[in-house]
Amino acid sequence: MVPERRRVAPSTGKQPSMAPEKASQQPDMETKLESEPKPNQEPEAGDDLDPAKSIKKIRTIVETLHTLFPPQLPNLTKSRSIPPPKSNNQNVSLTPAISAPIGTTSLNHDESENSIHKLKRNLRLLEEDVAKLRVLNEVVGEEVSRHIVPLDKLLQKVEKGTTKSQLTKGMKKDLEDVNKKIFNLMCQVPLLPNRRRKPGGLDSEDGEVENNGKGIECLPAIHVNDEDLKRLAVFRQVKKKFIELTTERKICMLSFAVFPENQEVNRTMLMYWWIGEGILPDGIKPEDAVKDILKEFMEKKLIEPVENKRKVEPNCYKMTPFVHSSVVLISEEIGLFSMYQKGKKPRMKHSDLKKVCLVEESSSQPEAKAKKMPAGDIETVFNVSERFPDFAFKWFSEDQSSGKKKFSPLSKTAYKMLKVFYLGRWERTANRHIEVENPELMKYLKHMTKLKLLSFQGISRIERLDDAVCKLRELIILDLRACYNLEKLPDKIDSLKALTYLDITDCYMIDRMPKRLSWLDNLEVLKGFVVSDATDVETFCLLSELKHLKKLRKLSITINKGGEFTVSQLFVDIQDFSNLEKLKVAWGGINEHNKAESTSGAVKEFIRSMTRLPPNSPVTGPKPHKAPKKAAVPSHLPEKLMKLDLQCFPDAELPSLLEPGKLRTLEKLYIKGGTKLTGFGKSVPEEPTECSVKVLRLKFLPRLKVEWRELRELYFPKLEFLDKYQCPQVSFCPCDGIGIWRDKSTQL
Repeated sequence: MVPERRRVAPSTGKQPSMAPEKASQQPDMETKLESEPKPNQEPEAGDDLDPAKSIKKIRTIVETLHTLFPPQLPNLTKSRSIPPPKSNNQNVSLTPAISAPIGTTSLNHDESENSIHKLKRNLRLLEEDVAKLRVLNEVVGEEVSRHIVPLDKLLQKVEKGTTKSQLTKGMKKDLEDVNKKIFNLMCQVPLLPNRRRKPGGLDSEDGEVENNGKGIECLPAIHVNDEDLKRLAVFRQVKKKFIELTTERKICMLSFAVFPENQEVNRTMLMYWWIGEGILPDGIKPEDAVKDILKEFMEKKLIEPVENKRKVEPNCYKMTPFVHSSVVLISEEIGLFSMYQKGKKPRMKHSDLKKVCLVEESSSQPEAKAKKMPAGDIETVFNVSERFPDFAFKWFSEDQSSGKKKFSPLSKTAYKMLKVFYLGRWERTANRHIEVENPELMKYLKHMTKLKLLSFQGISRIERLDDAVCKLRELIILDLRACYNLEKLPDKIDSLKALTYLDITDCYMIDRMPKRLSWLDNLEVLKGFVVSDATDVETFCLLSELKHLKKLRKLSITINKGGEFTVSQLFVDIQDFSNLEKLKVAWGGINEHNKAESTSGAVKEFIRSMTRLPPNSPVTGPKPHKAPKKAAVPSHLPEKLMKLDLQCFPDAELPSLLEPGKLRTLEKLYIKGGTKLTGFGKSVPEEPTECSVKVLRLKFLPRLKVEWRELRELYFPKLEFLDKYQCPQVSFCPCDGIGIWRDKSTQL
């Protein structure tokens, strides 16, 4: 999936504004603006619909503003020897400005000049995106137009034919060829958010955030009157079941109160959160512990699984409206989460039990200021619906409780209460755009000395992690998934001694791993490891070096390297991973068979420029390399491997150790994408193999040829679940309408 690097629509939500005070200090600003030359004051017909022209006009105005209000040096030291900026109001005392802490500069500097600078930057970036979208539109139009004539000829053949009830094999092949080309093109177009235009424009004035098509405004009617809700039988039943839970599971149950009603909540996200809170039991794998908790909640009818026929077991859950309302009320009563108000939008508030939830427009609340938020008394910061959450970093910039400024390098500030700092996206989809406007604020992470969970999932404009991250010696989970602008990890990442989960999936701009990654002795889950064409082996980590991670049990890899790094070399490198249970491998390059077409190459070049992907990203495909001199041959799979997921498999044959007859411990095998793959082995076995695979997923394998009898009886005799999609030559399978088959004699 290709990420959205920047929003291509006008910035929503938090808008830079001109400070009213600046207008009062410059009473003749309008006169000056009128005196400046303004080209094209009378717009031509259609100009208002051309974003490029409109942006150019706005930039001209902003440049004029920038000339009228040039940047001034802020009062960095707040020293009494440096006078503050003059004001037209002579009655204003200068003392507050002198004693104000860092980060509370005057409105002139912090708002007006800064707003003009931000506006200039955003207009420049928007102008670039508009130009790139125009290029994409032309490229797609050219490619699609090529298929009009062939399809029209096919239609004429059908109309002239004697029978119109059935297409010939040749016609079907022509249609399939066109379909493949259109599908290939579709896969290479970057995904953009599905924003609905509201009556007042792209965004209404009240700043609604789209959440799966609707904004988070206020609680439904059942929340409006607490007394009515308490009289309902469902509330009494929920409260009775809540009382029966252990203390830790009570907190787990009440965690659902922070999510909007009818929202699907992912199991992995809940696991990360509960690990950070320290409420999962010791002595059991967190994945299993979370499954047990959610299973108990389902048995008590507190939650229900989200149905997905393609899943062997559910991985998302939701609460019915009445149960959710009851949980929200119980949470409010005990003071765990304080978000909701009768008839009003959710509000950011420090709860009695030290939790803070960031909600839509939290940045405009008075509590968003560092001096208003008692940061020394916060255990959890969780982003529910805020799109610009970087103000939360400022809460931990200095010890607000002391009332003293921290200028001395010898002074040490620590927020030992904070365990969870979840600024990223929790939703399953990317509908909510989250952006950190000032990544430099991450330097304040060094004060979060007891942090267990740090999540920046889906946050834009983070190009690098501040070295302050390496100060988090007790950090267990670092979630950087879908940080599309992230370019590298800290070189001293091994300082995170307690790190157990590291997720850098979909960080497309990272092209190499730091050398010290293999020194993380407690790392158990690593998602997004990149194998690239980088040649400086002294400074980046090789796949084979991960064997030093003795606790590693789950690994996902993206291979952007060709030449000597063959499929066999991959399995040679991982064969000695003694505790590896789950492995996912994605080879770089989508639709490699079609990259000779010039238009396809143009689209890939466009995507590379739009997302700043490296040349060997999963979109652009690996560079061709010379054939290796000596092929490596793996001897065995990791002894504890239970799940293997192969994506965009590059070869026509599976390596010998992946032939079904040799998979005696593997339980799940996924092969998703492989235009060359033709079969599971060089010959069909005459007798059933000893393969232990129970779950098999086959997707986008146009040349894989096998019949159901061979698949079920010979290759995979213990098969209990089959997911078949876009595999036209996997034939005679008794699948349902979406390609799913389940063995009714077994309960998965």
